[in-house]
Amino acid sequence: MKNFALLLVLVLTCLSPALAQTIEPPCWDGDIIIELAYSGDETLTLFNLPNGNGSTFAEAQLPDGTYVDATISMTLFDCFGDPIPYYPAEDLWLESLDGGLIPCIAGTIPDENTDENGSTYWLEPLMAGGSSLEFCFAFVPGILVGEIPLPLLFNSADMNGDGVVNLSDIGMFSEIFFGTYNFSADFFRDGQMNIADVGRMALGVGASCP
Repeated sequence: MKNFALLLVLVLTCLSPALAQTIEPPCWDGDIIIELAYSGDETLTLFNLPNGNGSTFAEAQLPDGTYVDATISMTLFDCFGDPIPYYPAEDLWLESLDGGLIPCIAGTIPDENTDENGSTYWLEPLMAGGSSLEFCFAFVPGILVGEIPLPLLFNSADMNGDGVVNLSDIGMFSEIFFGTYNFSADFFRDGQMNIADVGRMALGVGASCP
């Protein structure tokens, strides 16, 4: 047993510097590049459901209801300027500045781990409820990405953000629909309450977090 321990020490001691570097974790304080497919000046809205059957990022809407592509891409680099491949998606997420976007567990992470080029994307629908009237940021653990928030707002048929679309949400929606306009219930973003919003409310009934 002593001979084996001595042999192990000798092997570890004789590792070349190049080999030693390959088994050390990379440094993580490099650049993070985030881009929004939409390059215009207007604010976008994305409709969410807690079961992930809301709108894709390619179906975000301008204030007049026009669909635009709001796909988000993020690329991670280490401190040597090399891309960080296969970084876990669950360690990347979106948050609204006002806390109005209320995700299910892992509900606002990107679609996949970073690829071999260190890139990942938000294209598929989020699993989330609530509504936000302020823009959003992406996060890597301990790091808020970018200096300027993304011009993206969110709303959901899960209006109270409790993870399920039920009678409570229908009651909230009805009160707004027959009362004063409120962005939180303008599910088909066009600045007014109409049958398109009712359709999306109906689409969401019964949806819940996984």
